[in-house]
Amino acid sequence: MPRSALALSFFAILISGCRAPLPDPTSPAALLYARRCDNCHRPYNPHGLTAAMWDLKVKLMEPKMQAAGMPPLTSDERASILEYLEGHAGTE
Repeated sequence: MPRSALALSFFAILISGCRAPLPDPTSPAALLYARRCDNCHRPYNPHGLTAAMWDLKVKLMEPKMQAAGMPPLTSDERASILEYLEGHAGTE
């Protein structure tokens, strides 16, 4: 698949995932994820990315959080958010 087509499909997945409701929305991890990510954008539905992609996405967002003046994720927050995202992640 050409690189531009791959980027476009990745973007489409993120956009569609952003509109879908979060799974298990009242769980402590979902609430934490929503609270920490909602400062800059609507939280994406975890089904939109694979577990490996979520791990990378969280790593990429941390410097953006810092640049926006937000407090960094604690190790417990990061672990909880990743466990939630990876537990509800898509398979492709």
